[in-house]
Amino acid sequence: MTNALESSQQEDQVLLLDSVPHPADDAAEPFLVASDRRVILAYPIAESDFERFGPFDPDDDPFCAVLFPDTTFHRLGPPGEHEMQIHPLASQGLAAFSVHEVINSSLVEELSTVSLPEPTRRHFVITFQQSTFECVASDYTVVGVYGAVEIASREAFALVR
Repeated sequence: MTNALESSQQEDQVLLLDSVPHPADDAAEPFLVASDRRVILAYPIAESDFERFGPFDPDDDPFCAVLFPDTTFHRLGPPGEHEMQIHPLASQGLAAFSVHEVINSSLVEELSTVSLPEPTRRHFVITFQQSTFECVASDYTVVGVYGAVEIASREAFALVR
């Protein structure tokens, strides 16, 4: 017999989000800027998205910044690309260097049992070379794609105030 958590994980459906730039598959690391209820994730974008989100100069190192408002949970840490199979959502289609939304999320369900009613909650997962970002928030917005990490960093800090 399966326990409740295993049962609810069977309902998790992982969908790819193509409206958000894919993370680059290099060693540049993502970073978070967070306040009590807003999280901004900034990361280098994949070369395959340069044309779609550009144009960029040849010497640019494009970073995007994604805002997650009304965040009730977030984390950035293992697993990375080489350990992706240990993530609980790996069997549901979680892919490396991708942006996902988890429909019928067991994490959202679990969080709703320990907190007050909130706006609609959505579960997002972004996978990188060395880490995975997960958050539960009301929505997401790509606030910008910038030619350098310094610009993305400045914008991210300005947005959490």
